[in-house]
Amino acid sequence: MPVTLNADNNTDRADLPETSPWRTTAVVCVGLLPCLGAWLFAMSPSDQAALTITKSRPSLLFATYMYHHGEEPVQLAAVLESEFPFVNKGDAPVTIGDITTSCGCMRPRLSKQTVAPGEMGWLTVPIQMVNQSPGPHEYTLTVNYTDTVARQTTLTIKAAFPQKMVVVQPKALYLSQRSTKPLPFNVAISDFRDTPLRVTSVKSTAPFVSAELSASAASGIVQASHQEGTPGSKAELRGEVAGGIPRGRHHVLVTATTDDVDFPVVTIPMLVNGPAFPPGEAPITSPSQLRLLASDHPGTRRAAKFDLVMPSKWQVSHASVWPSELEVTYGDPRPFSDHEQTLEVIVKLSALPAKGVADGVVQLIANDGRDLVTVKVTFVTP
Repeated sequence: MPVTLNADNNTDRADLPETSPWRTTAVVCVGLLPCLGAWLFAMSPSDQAALTITKSRPSLLFATYMYHHGEEPVQLAAVLESEFPFVNKGDAPVTIGDITTSCGCMRPRLSKQTVAPGEMGWLTVPIQMVNQSPGPHEYTLTVNYTDTVARQTTLTIKAAFPQKMVVVQPKALYLSQRSTKPLPFNVAISDFRDTPLRVTSVKSTAPFVSAELSASAASGIVQASHQEGTPGSKAELRGEVAGGIPRGRHHVLVTATTDDVDFPVVTIPMLVNGPAFPPGEAPITSPSQLRLLASDHPGTRRAAKFDLVMPSKWQVSHASVWPSELEVTYGDPRPFSDHEQTLEVIVKLSALPAKGVADGVVQLIANDGRDLVTVKVTFVTP
């Protein structure tokens, strides 16, 4: 076969016919060059360390992260409870810290604060049903905990509330009374159930706050949030904060006793701001609020304490509480600084409060009644 030279590039490459096996072999070899290079690179030694991926997994695992009570409305009661079991799947103890909630109506409680490896626990979340609007609701909780690092877990509760509810308006009162004139207020307790409750008496935990049933205590009403116009009843309460109240900020509860076994007591929390203390003379309580276990289980410690730091010239004469199941004891004050003294106060729950009662108040009366210190108490059911 004649061979000719390529005059264009002056090379010795022979022009092979398209059907030549030598030409096919050359094309295949050229196509395999990238793969051959990659193989040779992989076989060559490298100075780089092998790439490893590590990911720290959370130790605290919940059986469910969303508690759904169903599409149908739940049964009306004073409290709706949801429970989240959990387990520590890690190798180190887990310490559960703050739990933040999307609604103040939620009172989460833990079976234990520290969870050993492999140990189980429960987070129970009661939701106060008074004042909940009808229809579907969604609530969230953020659980902050630490295993080897700080972590967060979000839990969700879904529930639909019935159209026939017990509603208090307003839910709470925040008043400022710094004059000598009485300050009036009004509260309405509405019941949209088939058999509405009846308010039998109204009281206040503070001597400077008075409340009573108005002349039109029971009247027919219609629930505006229900399209069919469900009838109900409304008890109207009227009250006033007296003029010249003690200095400082005071927790007060207006309590309405009813004839209903599911809602024996309806409470309306108040925060009343009186005249300000002179600089450096305001009393301080630590902690500012208390939490007490409301359980009749043997061994439950239903007691807590707080320290009251107050001016050295103060004299605490006596204490009062609500509800009556609370007991208060304290001794003699101790010097705290050149101008202050501290008083240790122990608060105990001698018996379980009435059904639906979630809060209480401790009052310390000082200086012949001129000064008052109040501490809010929250009851936690294990």
